[in-house]
Amino acid sequence: MPSEPLIQKCGVNIQAGCLPVIITIFDRVKTALDLAADADLSGRIEVWDIQQFLSTNISEHSLFDGAVRNAKLADIIEKYNAIIARAETDPSLRIEFKAK
Repeated sequence: MPSEPLIQKCGVNIQAGCLPVIITIFDRVKTALDLAADADLSGRIEVWDIQQFLSTNISEHSLFDGAVRNAKLADIIEKYNAIIARAETDPSLRIEFKAK
């Protein structure tokens, strides 16, 4: 969930030359954008809806082939979890998923 500490971390990342991206549920996109505006960071933080982000990535990486969609989703989640393990201190950010 977007929060002031997350926005502060985004500010630090912006100062380091990075473009922060917040990926959250649809209902929290506006919250993230409002928090960014309150911190005078409007337009400097990308905020994406998780469902659109995942749907787009899964479709693209599976080459729009439904037969390989779950395997590609599992691969994307595995890579995401590796990033979380390397870069974050909160393991609750990991995603658990078993491909069918």
